[in-house]
Amino acid sequence: MCEIPALPDDFLQTQGTRTLSIALAFDPPTRPTRGDSYLGVTMEFHLFKKLDRATIVNAFVNASKSDSPEDFTEVSLSDLRKSHGKGIFVDLWPKGNQRKKGTLQRGQIEISSRARGYDQDPLYLVVSCNRKWAKPEEISIQRYALVASLSHSNAEVDLYNQLRLRTRVAQRLRI
Repeated sequence: MCEIPALPDDFLQTQGTRTLSIALAFDPPTRPTRGDSYLGVTMEFHLFKKLDRATIVNAFVNASKSDSPEDFTEVSLSDLRKSHGKGIFVDLWPKGNQRKKGTLQRGQIEISSRARGYDQDPLYLVVSCNRKWAKPEEISIQRYALVASLSHSNAEVDLYNQLRLRTRVAQRLRI
């Protein structure tokens, strides 16, 4: 799970087009002869607002204990929807069912001036990985890249510096 800090006031209050975009890329094992799925591993992402980290983690941990691991994401999302309502999901386009079929996925939303739930609390991005036919000995860890970006049509909105102050980027050292 990744935390996206609360969006800056300048971004939300300045007139113009505001866009939030999420992109995911991964490289699963593939087989062209598979009828059910050519991808050995699938991945997908969901963006949440108006929720705290613990609530999201608990929903996904509880879903992982279910009897149907292939429905892991659906189980966890339905639990959250039942307990907190639909307003917790950021409705990215295209929708999750269309996005999750590929290895290069992108979802975006234009945030209107009347949008609620973006200004005070952080957003949480959950990435899930589901094994289809790939065996654990074939692929033990799935590599992926994830990018979250904000853009505003007004060039005077200084997103870079405002977000840099709110974001701590983790760096990995290679020895």
